[in-house]
Amino acid sequence: MGFAGGVAAELLQWYHIRRDLHRGVPEWAKSLLYWTVTVGMIAFGGLLVFAYQASDGVELNLILAFNIGASAPLILSSLTRQVPLIDHGKVD
Repeated sequence: MGFAGGVAAELLQWYHIRRDLHRGVPEWAKSLLYWTVTVGMIAFGGLLVFAYQASDGVELNLILAFNIGASAPLILSSLTRQVPLIDHGKVD
């Protein structure tokens, strides 16, 4: 279910661009790098569910496993887009 959640997250991206597909498939969608990263993110969602299940005392039902699989790539993606500003201070 973790992998299925990761696939759902990828389908969500395609859902957002569906109205532009009449112009043709975007060039990035034809890239081996794009699909490698996509498969990696889906696998990351499945791996995270596996890590939860391997932990002592953690039980996941199907919907929670799906949710973790879907949210893991989305959260990781949002974390990499936001770089916090760091105040380096002043030198007197």
